[in-house]
Amino acid sequence: MTPSSRLATLALLLTSQLLPACTPESGPRPPLWGRPAAPMAERPAQGQAQRPAMARVERVEGERVHLVSADGRALTRTLGGLRLLRHSRVDPAALTPGERVVVPQGGAGRGPLRGRVVAGTPPRIETPGGETRPLPTGALVLREHEIGRDALTPGTRVRLTPNALIVVDGGPGGARPPGAPSVRPALAGVPARAATQRPTVSLPMPETASEDHFDRARMRASLDSPFGFFDPNMLRFRHTSWNQGYGETMRALGAHWASQGATFAFSWNLVQGRDADGGWDGYDWSRLDALVRYSQANNIHLVPILTASPPQPTGQRMARSIPRKPDDTAAYSAFVRAAVERYDGDGRADMPGLRAPIRRWAVENEPYAKRYWQGDGADLADTLILAHRAIRAADPDAEVIAGMVRGPGWHGDTDPRRFMDAFFDRLGARAGGERPYDYLDQHWIGTAPGVALERQYAELRTWIDDLERAAARNGFAPAPLVALEHAGRHQDERDQAEDVVKRHAYLLGSGFRLTLWSGLRAAPERGASPGDGYFRQVTLIDADGRRKPAYHAYRRMTERLDGCDWRRTRLLRDERGLVVVRFHCHDAPLLVAWSDRPGGSAAVRIPIEHPGVARVRVESALPDSGPSPRTLALEDGAIRLDLDATPRYLSPDGPTGDTP
Repeated sequence: MTPSSRLATLALLLTSQLLPACTPESGPRPPLWGRPAAPMAERPAQGQAQRPAMARVERVEGERVHLVSADGRALTRTLGGLRLLRHSRVDPAALTPGERVVVPQGGAGRGPLRGRVVAGTPPRIETPGGETRPLPTGALVLREHEIGRDALTPGTRVRLTPNALIVVDGGPGGARPPGAPSVRPALAGVPARAATQRPTVSLPMPETASEDHFDRARMRASLDSPFGFFDPNMLRFRHTSWNQGYGETMRALGAHWASQGATFAFSWNLVQGRDADGGWDGYDWSRLDALVRYSQANNIHLVPILTASPPQPTGQRMARSIPRKPDDTAAYSAFVRAAVERYDGDGRADMPGLRAPIRRWAVENEPYAKRYWQGDGADLADTLILAHRAIRAADPDAEVIAGMVRGPGWHGDTDPRRFMDAFFDRLGARAGGERPYDYLDQHWIGTAPGVALERQYAELRTWIDDLERAAARNGFAPAPLVALEHAGRHQDERDQAEDVVKRHAYLLGSGFRLTLWSGLRAAPERGASPGDGYFRQVTLIDADGRRKPAYHAYRRMTERLDGCDWRRTRLLRDERGLVVVRFHCHDAPLLVAWSDRPGGSAAVRIPIEHPGVARVRVESALPDSGPSPRTLALEDGAIRLDLDATPRYLSPDGPTGDTP
């Protein structure tokens, strides 16, 4: 049986008694695929053979999803109680125990086989009823995932059953999802590069903003803001699930910056491919243009991550590959120059409709980890020098962020410090005395639950000290730091809300210029691999769309701190779990203070060094939590209060006089 006939059989098996379950809307619709709708008298009656019930999503409104069937009819389904699934073809040899699968021809006379994969050779399937059955030889196998309604984007192709909507993925050899770039056939005789190439994935196109909130003055005013998110456009941790409406959420939170990682970085191999003769194709900017348009419509600045993921010999731009030092340095430099030129806003070769320039560019993401970089620190240094020259050639005003070179080692790499030393030593030898970066990216994520915050802060200080020593040894002055990813790990949601404020305040007090929280909303899929739990946990919005306490703490933080003079931010105190960070906001001081000392609260004396301040307002950083705001009088230029793990905002109560 051919693959196409197997898919047709699957569709027939899954769509019995479908049409009565759908509610037609008024008025005919034009056919989707050029086939006129058959008159009602010509359609088969119930019980007769039916064509596969396929449709495309038109829009989702509340609990109702509006669809257009293959014959042009408008249908409406109510989402409540309806299962939302995704089916994608999979090679049976690639199955792992625990995966949910559907086998359309599960056995003679038995119909589809559905269940979880059980270890064995060949694999077996455990059905919901507890029966274990072997996987039929040569069978078509479909992975089955639960998805959220966010996956039902306009144009999504679905298969309808009485109790489910099933998003159709082509998978290996299957049809291309809507909006995905085309994939050319593989070159004959070109061997696969298993060590560097990952499976082809389906990447959704960025959405189009439903409303335009672009404000040039606000964009300029927010350039100095440190607040934003890493991968807000993705449902963490599902890199092929688009987070619809993230721009509106970021605006509500007071966040101004975003960086896209993993599949959605400004990767060389997603922009350019190789032709059949091994030459270079032209650039395809369509996905990145859509991302820029949507972000700018919501007043969001982007920090693109340029990755040297080599274009595949097959020309398959959708196939991911681990970045490495470019073999063709001229082609890589040309790609970087073209990317910066397209988004620099100088009027030459700009993206059509560009409204604000992109000024900050990052080079690689966590390259100290082998899973994100093929090579050592010296290879990264050579690549950074190439990228820096290309970026500055296209835009002399652009700022360059060097990817993270000092990490904790929990990626399983042998010696993160050795990677860092090799990076700086090669820069010292080949950069000609010029520091080829304006910022260093230092992430702060991944700490195991239960590790005292005091130890986490000490670890961060160790990384910063290591970076400064290695740079100075090679003649480079210390550069400002950014954290394009940071997040803590807490089982309790109140602890997470406190941690959001603490980490931002501590990083800003330590001189970081940009602090992007690692994820906005969790992925809706359940039963994912254990490694996904961390990134689902640290988001501010859960998989069901509920705003966690951390969401409200983040919003209060931006209300209090955005617009501060970041050059005057200082870490006043950091000892034995007691932390005090001083900000200067709107011509007055604002302090964030907390105590992580074991044993409860600690009595603390905090100086308020600002003329004209007589009383200080003390307010919890967690809305609707902790004691009500209160006012304390200064005694000898300081206040005395009990601090615990909940951060407090300390601000003057009444007018003050500013200092130069």
